[in-house]
Amino acid sequence: MSARVALVGCGWWPTAHHLPALRDHPEAEIAALVDVDPARLTAAGEAFGVSARFASTEELLTAGVAVDAAIVAVPHARHFPIARLLLDRGVHVLVEKPMVLDPAHGRELLALAQARGAELLVDYPWHYNAHVLTLRDAVAGGRIGPVEHVSCLYASSVRPLYAGDPEAYRELWGYPVNAPAAGTYSDPALSGGGQGQTQITHAAALLELLTGMRPSSAFAYAAGFELAVDLADAVALRYPSGAIGTISSTGAVLPTQEELVRVELVGRAGHVQIDVNRGTASIHDVAGVEDLPPLAPERRNPEAAPVLDLVDIVLGRGANRSPGELGQGAVELVAAIYRSAAEGRPVDLEVL
Repeated sequence: MSARVALVGCGWWPTAHHLPALRDHPEAEIAALVDVDPARLTAAGEAFGVSARFASTEELLTAGVAVDAAIVAVPHARHFPIARLLLDRGVHVLVEKPMVLDPAHGRELLALAQARGAELLVDYPWHYNAHVLTLRDAVAGGRIGPVEHVSCLYASSVRPLYAGDPEAYRELWGYPVNAPAAGTYSDPALSGGGQGQTQITHAAALLELLTGMRPSSAFAYAAGFELAVDLADAVALRYPSGAIGTISSTGAVLPTQEELVRVELVGRAGHVQIDVNRGTASIHDVAGVEDLPPLAPERRNPEAAPVLDLVDIVLGRGANRSPGELGQGAVELVAAIYRSAAEGRPVDLEVL
């Protein structure tokens, strides 16, 4: 038996990461490709030897192609209707981040997945990072006591994408098949925003995974500078337990420089630290300091892991390790961040 997986959206990330992972998996089959752009669809089909090609998800579902699972990798604003169509057919879905833009849409997808017996995964590779999982277990086990303060810095190199200039990254990133479309990250109607939707979604889901806590309120500032979307965001968080924290994020790191992904959780009995991009992490408690073994570069952001998880779920031998519930938490927080920045006041997540 093999897992028959369709890909909806043949842009940069899916052709650079998702399709190679499926092609190289001995128990996976690329069942079909979907894209509204004929040139992108043809390029992906020829690159990966896939003849079943469709212009829409509706065409795929009415064509009688056997599909066990699908990856949804289209612009953010289109995640919801496509994922809903697939889940309604009982198809397992791995959706790119952010899961959706509207918290109400996220709740609808979660309810639909449960009703149809389908798994909904969100493409967050850090959820498969060994350091992240070790720290999650240490925090859950009470090793640092109740978490009282959360801090996350995420500084990435995406400014030209938000300016609608993906070609600025061609030499650095390669684009083995297709480049991102110019409007994917720069047009608010497609992206829903900039750093919040594209990057803070990662940080929000990571913090919830590590702490087991979801913020109750957020107060944020956002700055776009010359862009139509936010480039930088500074967020203060409050949790139901009384814990507080911050997320600081910008897309302004130069393309030739190392990005920054650092998280610190401070509890009543100790703290933990992780530097994702440098592959280091440590646990600090009354017994001293435990430095975790450094991770090799390829294990720090395991891009293929969510796809491998999807295949295992189809084959009945794996649990969903990046579930829609974590994606929903990120959707609610990002929505609160944008609302707070626009209105200049704290926003309670429970009202979203």
